Amino acid sequence: MQSVMEFDAFISHSTADKTAAHAACAVLEREGIRCWVAPRDIRPGVEYGSAIIEAIERCRVMVLIFSSSANASQQIHREIERAVSKSIPIVPVRIEEVTPTKSMEYFLGGIHWLDALTPPIEQHLIRLADTVKAILQVDVVGRAKADSIDATAVKPPESRPKMFATTLPRAETISPTISRRRVLASVAAVILLAAGAAVYFMSRSLPLKEKPESPPLPVTRNGARMLVPELVPFISDDERARLRDVYLAAPDYKALAIGPVNMSFVTAQPNKAMAQAAALNTCQEIADRQRDRVGLPRAECELYATGNEVISTRGYPPVPVPPWLVRDSTIEVAFELSRVPLLTERRRPFIKAFQNWRKPRALAMSATGRYGAAAGETTQEAIRRALEWCGHNSGLACIVLAVDDVFVVPIPNSMKVVGLVQSGPLNVIASELRDDVAQQLHNSRTGWNAVAVGGSGRSGLKVGAGSEQTAIAGAVEACGKQDRDCRVIVLGPFLVEHPP
Repeated sequence: MQSVMEFDAFISHSTADKTAAHAACAVLEREGIRCWVAPRDIRPGVEYGSAIIEAIERCRVMVLIFSSSANASQQIHREIERAVSKSIPIVPVRIEEVTPTKSMEYFLGGIHWLDALTPPIEQHLIRLADTVKAILQVDVVGRAKADSIDATAVKPPESRPKMFATTLPRAETISPTISRRRVLASVAAVILLAAGAAVYFMSRSLPLKEKPESPPLPVTRNGARMLVPELVPFISDDERARLRDVYLAAPDYKALAIGPVNMSFVTAQPNKAMAQAAALNTCQEIADRQRDRVGLPRAECELYATGNEVISTRGYPPVPVPPWLVRDSTIEVAFELSRVPLLTERRRPFIKAFQNWRKPRALAMSATGRYGAAAGETTQEAIRRALEWCGHNSGLACIVLAVDDVFVVPIPNSMKVVGLVQSGPLNVIASELRDDVAQQLHNSRTGWNAVAVGGSGRSGLKVGAGSEQTAIAGAVEACGKQDRDCRVIVLGPFLVEHPP
C-alpha cells in the first residue's frame, strides 16, 4: 500500500461539521501542525474506509470535532475506537452543547474536553493548537528519552512508538506501568505547564467557579488575527472555498473586502495601498448594483483583510450556541408578514422583500426587533448567514424565526410578543427559581413552552405542549398550585403579555 503523506493530527468529524473541521485544520496547519482531514487527503482511487484506517494508524494525535452529528455517527465511533486501540491521544473539541452517548462516553469519559461553544471560535482553536503541539512535543522528546533509557528494547523499523495515553489527563493522575510511559508523563507535565495549562482552562472537569474569565486570545503570536476562510462571517460557503483555494495561495499584494451581499478580493497588486483600494472599489460597485435587486438599503463595504491577516476591528458577530435550529413540523405555520414579532414600519419593507428571495432562505430576529436574512446554497448556510447578519445588526445573539415560507418557532396568537426569553431577564420570578426555569426552557426544543408567574414570584411551567392553549393552561395550572394571580409571561421563545 502506498504510504500516506506525512502528518501529525487526524481530524475526526461528521460531514455536517465540515466548516468547523476545516477551520481547525487551517489554524493547526498555520501553527506548523500537519493535518489529515477527509475528504481532502483521500488519494484518488483509494477506498474511503481503507484511507481512514491507514491515516489513523499513522497519526500522532486525533482531534475530534464533537457535535450532535458526531455523537450519532457510527463512523465517528469506529474512528475513536480505532484510535483508542492504537493508544493514540484524542483531543475532543466540543462545538455544540451535547451530552455524549453512552458508547461515546465509554471511550472519552476520562478525557479533558476543549469547549468551543462561544464565539469567536478562533480563541478556542489557538488553545487547541497549543494543546496539540504540547502532545507532539511530548512524543518527540519522549521517544528520545525512552530510547536512551530503554536501550535493550528492540523496535521494528516501521513501527510507531505508542504515546503515553489515549487521553490527555492531568499530569498528577498519570500512572504508567512501564519506564517509557514514566518518562513521557514527566515530560508531559513540564510541557503542559509551560504551555499555559490550556487544557485546564478549557476542561469540563473543572468546577465552573475555577474557570477564569479572560479576554479572547489573539490568533497569531504578533497580535494580528490570521485569515481563516471558514471563519469569515456573512459570506457563502462557496466564497469561503474561493478564499482558501485562490486567495490564500495568491501572491502579495492582496486585499479582501466584504459588503452587504458580497465579497471581493484582488491579488498581485503593485503595493499594499493599491490592493486595499482596488478591493474596496470592486466590492462597492458590486454591492451598489445588487442592493436594489434584493431590497437592501445602501451599505458600505469594509476592508476585511490585507494579505493573510484580518484587519477588520468589528470582530465576529454574536451568534447563539449550536444547534441553531431543531425543526418541529407540529409548530410550523405559513409565513405571514403581519405575524412577524416586533415588526416596525421602518423594517417592514425589508421583511416584505425577504419573501421574494431565492430559496433556501432564512430570517433571524433579535430581542430588540432587529433582523438578519440571507439566502444560501443550503438551508444551513442560509441560517448561519442570517444569524451572523442579525447579530451584527443588533449586537445580540438572535434566533431563527423563519426558513423559506414557514415560521420555524411557535408564533403566539393570543398574546403580544414583547421580547425574547434568551435576552430578557425573568426578574418577576423568585431569584432562587430563575436558573431552573431558564434551564428547562433551554432543554425543551420542540412543541409549545409556557411559563406563568404568580404574585409571590412562584412559577409554573408547561414544556413541549401540542398547542398554544395547552401550554398556557398547563403553565397557569402548575403556577396556581403554589401561588395566586398567575399570569403567563413566556410563550414559545418569546416574552409575552396580555394585549390591552
